[in-house]
Amino acid sequence: MERMEFTKPLHVTTWMAVFVAVVVALAAYLLAHLQFAFLANLPFNALILAVFAIGVIVNFVHVWKLQREVLWAESYSLGGPDAPHATKPVMLAPLARTLTTSAEDEEQPRLTPAMMRATLDGVQIRLEEQRDLSRYIIGALIFLGLLGTFWGLLVTVRSVGEIIGGISGGSNAIEMFENMKLQLDAPLSGMATSFSCALFGLAGSLVVGFLDLNAGHAQNRFYQEIDQWLASVVDEPAAKASSDTDEIREELRALVRAINGARGGGGAD
Repeated sequence: MERMEFTKPLHVTTWMAVFVAVVVALAAYLLAHLQFAFLANLPFNALILAVFAIGVIVNFVHVWKLQREVLWAESYSLGGPDAPHATKPVMLAPLARTLTTSAEDEEQPRLTPAMMRATLDGVQIRLEEQRDLSRYIIGALIFLGLLGTFWGLLVTVRSVGEIIGGISGGSNAIEMFENMKLQLDAPLSGMATSFSCALFGLAGSLVVGFLDLNAGHAQNRFYQEIDQWLASVVDEPAAKASSDTDEIREELRALVRAINGARGGGGAD
């Protein structure tokens, strides 16, 4: 079995943590402006902030889960089936059981091409399932920002309509102007609601999107290295037998087509 060192996914979390620290520092620098925008629509913005925090945690957890799989694969690759493994894999649990079972019967455990393909397909499906949650959170942040925006615009339009309806032609101009100033608080509050929700929703989706991009790179690198490692574990005689079987099957198909063609030609005569 080929000895292989895998790329540690935790190296990716370093860049992710640095990026989050920069975002937090920028938010602290703009705290006064962000506080005013956040209080413009406390329920919507609090919900957006909660979804944003979940998105950040989810992406870090996805990378941390890969670290456990990589540590097991690397320890198995370097030490073999008899080496003590500090961690037990979850995503690669079927592969671990297969190698452990085959190691009891053979000196060097091998995999068939079908088992390798099934393992890789299972890993790919699990990785896609993990990224689906992160992508949904990104879309949810954008949706919540747009929802708050439309809600604020609705409040603004309704308030402006009430102001226009309250204007009477016979009123004193000075008194009408004073009343209009008092009534402008509602539409301005609606505009603040719409812009603040859009600000937090879009900014949150950008941050979570960057974290998802880095987590995706770590997952793709993990998949490629697992593919390369399993290629060295595949049983070569079994692979050759599978290739020979495919060739025989193609020759039989060609023979059947030739016989069918000969029958068709004889019938035509």
